[in-house]
Parts: sequence; C-alpha cells; structure tokens
Amino acid sequence: MTNKKLILILVSVSASVLFAWSISSKWNEWGIGTKFVATFFIAIALGLFTVLVVLPSLADRVGAFFFSAPEQIKPDPLIKAAAKVSQGDYEGAIKAYHAIASEEPENRFPIFEIAKIQQEYLRDVDAAIETFEDSLENNEWAENDAAAIMFRLQQIYLESKQDEKHATVLLQNIIDRFPDTRHSANAHHRLNEINKIG
Repeated sequence: MTNKKLILILVSVSASVLFAWSISSKWNEWGIGTKFVATFFIAIALGLFTVLVVLPSLADRVGAFFFSAPEQIKPDPLIKAAAKVSQGDYEGAIKAYHAIASEEPENRFPIFEIAKIQQEYLRDVDAAIETFEDSLENNEWAENDAAAIMFRLQQIYLESKQDEKHATVLLQNIIDRFPDTRHSANAHHRLNEINKIG
C-alpha cells in the first residue's frame, strides 16, 4: 500500500469518526429529512471505504493465496541440461545429464541424451556405444528400459558402424532375455529384416 493511499485512508477514517461524533450529539434534535441526508452520506463514506480499501486488500490476499508459490521454484535440471545443448556446451550438458542419472538411476532419459550428444554433436559413435553398454552393465533396468537401450544400441551398431554381427547378437540377447514379450517379437522382426538385407 502506498503512502498516499495510507494518508487518504487515515484522513477518511478521521473525518468519518468526527462526522459520526457530531451526528450522534445532535441526532435527537434533527428532523427526519436531516437524519436521511446524514445516513445517506454515512452510507456513501462506508461504501467508498469498502471499495477503495477493503476490497483491494481482500483481492490481494485472495490472489496471493491462489497464485503465489508457497516456496521458490527450483529450475528443472533437465531444462538446464537441454539449455547447455542449445548453447553448444556439449561437455557441460553431458556432465549435467550424468548428475541427473546419478540422482535418478531408474530414469533412462539422461542416458539416451548423453549418447545422443556423443553421437550427433560430438560425432563420437564409440563413446555413445560405451555409454549404453556401461549403463546396461551397471544398472538394474526395468524390462522396458533395458529393451529400449538394447534396441538403440543395436541400431547404432547397424547404422553407424555397419556391424551386423553385434546388432544381431544384441537382438538375440533381447529374444533370450525377454521371451514371450513384445520386445522379443520386435527383435525377431528386426532380425528377419537384417537377414533379408544381408
């Protein structure tokens, strides 16, 4: 609340109290018309006070309750890491994604992003392969995550290294590790495609 508004409120309240005191001392002497006019002006003064002071203050409190965050929002580490990629700071992005991966070991997204940066931006296919292989070796992945990593790894071997042998071994591992699943069916389908090409 500004000083100007505060002064206006104090003056209004003081004038209202003074006016009410003068009215109360002569109320019994006044006729009905004078009482009506006095009541009318008191109602206007109360209405203005409500509109200018009470309602804005109440609206501020209600707005603060519904729209203000109770605590400071921390920046999302994934957004920070993605920002580093868009700024061309690939090593910084890899470090940021590694930090996320250590804090959330069950989250495969940072691993995929690290490998993507290594393969697409740093043109280091071997580093991308090593990232996926290390994650498979050192993490206990859920079925869907492990299969996704293995499929991506075989894709890199096949498309970037032209290494059908490694790609087929990985696909066979998926079939053996996840029998009677959609992952196994997808791996069979992919093996058939490789065999037709080969």
